[in-house]
Amino acid sequence: RNIAYGVDGTFGFFQNLIINTYWARTETGGVRGDDQSYRAQLDYGGDRYGVQAERLVVGRHFNPEIGFVRRPNMERSFGHLRFSPRTPGMPKVRRLFSAGSFTYIENQQGRLESRNIDGELAVEYQNGDRPFVGYSQSYEFLPQPFTIATGITLQSQGYTFGNARAGYSLGPRRRVAGTLMIERGAFYSGHKTSYSWSRGRVFLTPQFAFEPRFSIDQVELIEGRFTNTLVGSRATYTVTPLMFVSALVQYNSSLRAVLANVRLRWEYRPGSEIFVVWNEQRNTIGTRLHELANRALIVKVNRLFRF
Repeated sequence: RNIAYGVDGTFGFFQNLIINTYWARTETGGVRGDDQSYRAQLDYGGDRYGVQAERLVVGRHFNPEIGFVRRPNMERSFGHLRFSPRTPGMPKVRRLFSAGSFTYIENQQGRLESRNIDGELAVEYQNGDRPFVGYSQSYEFLPQPFTIATGITLQSQGYTFGNARAGYSLGPRRRVAGTLMIERGAFYSGHKTSYSWSRGRVFLTPQFAFEPRFSIDQVELIEGRFTNTLVGSRATYTVTPLMFVSALVQYNSSLRAVLANVRLRWEYRPGSEIFVVWNEQRNTIGTRLHELANRALIVKVNRLFRF
């Protein structure tokens, strides 16, 4: 027997201040105590200043069995500050951007599990382009040995590491948009260098666009070294303003698999939609497709009734 219940609310004040909150509890047969979860979040999103503060608690026995809990037995504190002044004296620059955040996660027994301090500086140009640099300092505790790659296992202990990043984002109004980023720094018992292209979008015609993406992580640890590669692209064709077809194809070297997702969405009347989705994953040997891992066809129809 499992019962879940709760209440949530969103409260808006003035023009830019929002407070989000919830409280929930579960009752599971044979389990008592530590079965609640709650959150209080404050978000001030002004143009010049931004502030976020959050407190999130998930009990060890909080278990909505028809729902999903990303991380149980957790108490998370989060803070974020932003300063982004406009620059009327610089005609090519829209505004300057600086931000810092702090995340602190411990279990309900008081053990520190994760901590992250992050800072970023950026310049936002009038055309939407955005060069940026940033640095983060992290701590992660592994409660048990963790296999991070084939034949490479990290030992159970706490790890402190930091990394720097630099990148350039092309404005969304460009025909070719996206973010190119390079990261370099410590990573668990060694170092990591990453190259990535994300949020990419290339408009071939007003109706057809594709979104290329890739990331390469070169990792050197005391326990061994490995390289993880993720390459993929999503193509979207807009048939009408109410219908589009999209296809995502992606290769992941750590899984040694090719994944495909094809989706049709049709809003056949306002608020009512039909989705047809095809998913397929195939394992690979080298660069050749091998065995079928899974395949699924999903059809979803929803209808909006107005009273």
